[in-house]
Amino acid sequence: MSEKDLGPDLSIEEAAVDLGMSPTAVISLLESGRLPSHLGPDGRRRRIRAADVAKHREDRFALRQVRVQEQRARRWADPDAYLDLDDLPA
Repeated sequence: MSEKDLGPDLSIEEAAVDLGMSPTAVISLLESGRLPSHLGPDGRRRRIRAADVAKHREDRFALRQVRVQEQRARRWADPDAYLDLDDLPA
């Protein structure tokens, strides 16, 4: 399978814009192995497959949805544990 068969590649900066984070945060994902990368044709710069960026974005969104639902469940279970912002002094 050739490189073109695997889909387009993005630079770190392009992936950062697509994910809505800084290039430094993307590099952290690459170094931790949470986002796969490979060397580009020049052999010096890392490239990230657009499909991998899209999958990471979808996984982050799904995790965010789970966390929101868990937070809502906790609020319903013990509403007194959460301050009402209207009750705070001005």
